[in-house]
Amino acid sequence: MKKIMTVCPYCGCGCGLYLHVENGRITGTSPSRAHPVNRGSLCVKGWNAHEFATHPDRLKYPLIREGKSLRKATWDEALTLVAARLGEIRTKHGPDSTGILSSAKCTNEENYLMMKFARAVLGTNNIDHCARLCHSSTVGGLAAAFGSGAMTNSISEIADASLLFVIGSNTTEQHPMIGMHMLEAVDRGATLIVADPRRTQIAEFAHIHLRHRCGTDVALLMGIMNVVVSEGLVDADFVRRRTENFDPFEEELKRYSPATVEGITGVKANDIRRVARIYAMEKRSMLFYAMGITQHITGVDNVRACANLVMLSGHIGLPMSGINPLRGQNNVQGACDMGALPNVYSGYQKVTDAGARRKFERAWRKKLPVSPGLTIMEMMEAARMGSLKA
Repeated sequence: MKKIMTVCPYCGCGCGLYLHVENGRITGTSPSRAHPVNRGSLCVKGWNAHEFATHPDRLKYPLIREGKSLRKATWDEALTLVAARLGEIRTKHGPDSTGILSSAKCTNEENYLMMKFARAVLGTNNIDHCARLCHSSTVGGLAAAFGSGAMTNSISEIADASLLFVIGSNTTEQHPMIGMHMLEAVDRGATLIVADPRRTQIAEFAHIHLRHRCGTDVALLMGIMNVVVSEGLVDADFVRRRTENFDPFEEELKRYSPATVEGITGVKANDIRRVARIYAMEKRSMLFYAMGITQHITGVDNVRACANLVMLSGHIGLPMSGINPLRGQNNVQGACDMGALPNVYSGYQKVTDAGARRKFERAWRKKLPVSPGLTIMEMMEAARMGSLKA
């Protein structure tokens, strides 16, 4: 039996596992003991990660629709047909009559090729992927604050943190191996604060559980920051050297006294004060969030509020101190980084930035579209209205 090292295809933990191969068939999985994330453990999804590869319902060849039925086709036939039809539609209706949906289940290389195909071949910025429905607000919020929409810490740092603030994440169920690192930190004496309207599994282990009303995340975080400022817990040196617009922000925070925030969120004012003091005063504080923060119409504001709390306290750019979005699928981060989004190229370089655009035009030897493309939701609506043809 051969064992082939790979990465788990499920959540954003990126656990290392071995595929067991016998006679050319994948028969099982086992964890990598040396991998820094899972360290010899796997969740139930990881232990069964191989099953889809040999499932009888898995498609193994292209299908072409003829009337109401689908028939088996060769790859050459299918690719020739797709290329011809896309070319016809583009010629007849223009580049923006086409759209591309990439995937967080694809590799970085595949996502880069998809975004290059959309822009350099089809001539459209209509490309998006599933992060639009989960973590696109992380890209918008953290990129504006720090220049990159990614975790600022490594997973291996978690166990050495002295405080973990988890908001909008049921970590032990949705990111089990990261949850394992968190519980190890708690065993070592770290304080665990969970903010979630539900009594989740991770909340069972929390020293403090803030059960705020659904949709009041910004108010809760603003209330915590109000206390950080009013009680002189701000990292003044960091704020002075590394941030902008503190004075108007401080003025805005005055509207969010603990008493006011209690009325909005349902969280007791004294609990807000207690959390603010603990978070700001600890030296190794890590903040984590997931889709309980991002999947809102106010998702970007939620993320910005998390980033502001981190900066206000100076808990960024240091070991065991930072902000960490927990991605839902195994390559949401890579798909965003590679530019499978309608408004940015790889590395979050904006399509509206003439300098960035010229750089890609030189590399690809193609004139590129100027305006941002359609999001997933906008593409679906455009298809319904008839303007998006393929």
